[in-house]
Amino acid sequence: MNAKRKQSGFTIIELVVVILLLGILTATALPRFMDVTDEAHTAVVDALVGGMVTGNALFRAQWVAEGQPLTSTVSEFSMFASTGGYPKGTDQGTTGDPLVATACLNIYDNLLQTGRPTAASFTPATATAAAVESDIETAASSNTTADVLASLVQGSPINSSTTCNYYYVGQHRSGTSTNTASIPMITYNFSTGVVSRSTITLNTD
Repeated sequence: MNAKRKQSGFTIIELVVVILLLGILTATALPRFMDVTDEAHTAVVDALVGGMVTGNALFRAQWVAEGQPLTSTVSEFSMFASTGGYPKGTDQGTTGDPLVATACLNIYDNLLQTGRPTAASFTPATATAAAVESDIETAASSNTTADVLASLVQGSPINSSTTCNYYYVGQHRSGTSTNTASIPMITYNFSTGVVSRSTITLNTD
């Protein structure tokens, strides 16, 4: 006669313990997974800054190698150089500052390699932080295809006419709320060649 096999399973206490453990794991792991997206966008901005610094250095090295030309574009980059040897765009000829935002967009597109985040240019209505924020928020809140907005803002309190600002809106471009959002901003000064990073905080709607 075959002996009956003893069947076993979870007791109520064991089941409760498993549920509690799953709850604890979820509570501790979920915030980490939520941070992954933010970290990915941060990595994109870090890569953009590094790419612009590297591209800027390569441009200047090529400019020096070609005899520091100011009346023709630097080979491989198709951009004119400032008197200091830093890229200042393709549309401005040999004199003056880039007075349009498209010059900043040209610098972005020509310094960075293929695969860079898509970019668009915009010109604020006035040289004020409020006008810049308004344009950024409009673009960031719409389902645009651009992850980066290139802008030339003249005058206080933003920047001088020798400075290009690049606002990364990839994290908000699909309609994510921009209320009091901190938008990463990359600043490039074609007079000094300095590339820096900061943020601009949008006003509450």
